[in-house]
Amino acid sequence: MKNITKKELLDIADTTDNPVVQEMLQKKLQDEFQGDVIAQKMIQLSQLLSSAGNSNLDEAEVKRIVREEIETEKITFDNLDDTIKKLLSNQPTQVTLNVKQGASIRVVTRTLDQSITRPIVQLVLSDVLARNNVYLYGGAGTGKTYLAKTIQDVLDWDIITVNCNQFTSALELIGGQTIDGYQEGKVIRAFGNLKADGTPTGRGCVLLLDELPKIDPNTAGILNNALASVGEYYKGVASAIQNAKGDIIQRGDCFIMATGNSLLNTKDAEYEANFKQDLSLQDRFAGSTYRVSIDRKFEWEGILLKQWAFIYIYLSKLRDAITEEGFTSKAFVSIRLMQSVQKTYNVFRQVKQANGSVKDFTVEPDLSFTPAPIDSALISVQSTTVKTIQNSLDEFFSLFTSEQADILKTKTDYRGWLDIVREKNKMPMDKLNTPQELSEIDSII
Repeated sequence: MKNITKKELLDIADTTDNPVVQEMLQKKLQDEFQGDVIAQKMIQLSQLLSSAGNSNLDEAEVKRIVREEIETEKITFDNLDDTIKKLLSNQPTQVTLNVKQGASIRVVTRTLDQSITRPIVQLVLSDVLARNNVYLYGGAGTGKTYLAKTIQDVLDWDIITVNCNQFTSALELIGGQTIDGYQEGKVIRAFGNLKADGTPTGRGCVLLLDELPKIDPNTAGILNNALASVGEYYKGVASAIQNAKGDIIQRGDCFIMATGNSLLNTKDAEYEANFKQDLSLQDRFAGSTYRVSIDRKFEWEGILLKQWAFIYIYLSKLRDAITEEGFTSKAFVSIRLMQSVQKTYNVFRQVKQANGSVKDFTVEPDLSFTPAPIDSALISVQSTTVKTIQNSLDEFFSLFTSEQADILKTKTDYRGWLDIVREKNKMPMDKLNTPQELSEIDSII
């Protein structure tokens, strides 16, 4: 029986009535399918059905036996594929893709981490493949611009940003003559993958129209051609656009995304600088307009890298209080502020630890809270006058009126938090996160 195939084994098992042969075949099948969970279950079910037949069990009894067998088996984390385990654990996982283009095949390998597997990033990356323009809108500090940078990092393309406002001109968008000669526009450069001098970059480009609702509606009309053409083909040929000189610009690898605080075709009283845009501009983003809200889990784990809980907890409360009181037109808690406070605290602790002696700073560029390796500054900053996180927060509160600041400080128990800070200053840096604080962050998330 050594050289018999699995199919032959199954055929014999189906046809023989000899119980000895059936037992031998079942043992052989189990050995052949060792490690194959599905096959093992099928063999067990076959045995159950066989025993039911020998005992003259009716159909209902057979179903009961099968159902009980299935219900006793639970899928656990250990049963999952390693790739699925890594995704569920937010651990980086490597994916290889074979991309066929004509007669050639490209093999692409990418490490997927939490920044890429976020649902909103997956949506936008799908739009990149579909050549859809994307418009992200939401309150201040929700990470819209940060998301654009994530897309650029994933694509490994250049990024050109247009900071939209009422003074944004056609010159900036599609180019024109200046006293120094012709200047190419940012939209043209992104569309055609061009350098400032008009020569090819050899790389794709993300065009970010930041704060698009603030652009003058008459100027916004200039964008419509590029927004419409970036995903179009005519008779199999990619669409082209013209610059201010009338030159035909062939489309390169270009993805256009825009951000704003509100929908394009609305006038939001909370954002006085916004214009109500024409429906034609809104239509350029039809099907790919997403409202972005704060992703607290990614904020804490993916950006702040879980450093440090007492800072994140307070700033989260402060952010919510600002929103509840309607003070966002004055200032708001952004991820940049959170990073700034963290970095300030890290420098404060390292300088204090040195206490005037030789300072030992470890530089890790991937960590947002790592000090800059500027030797003269590292040597010169003194432990008695180094900036504190109270300095950072007091400066932030100064952006509000005194009455507003008092309301926010009372609502978030600012004095109580400063007492916590003083206690944290006495603790080792690797012991700052307590189980109670981590549990509170879970509740916040």
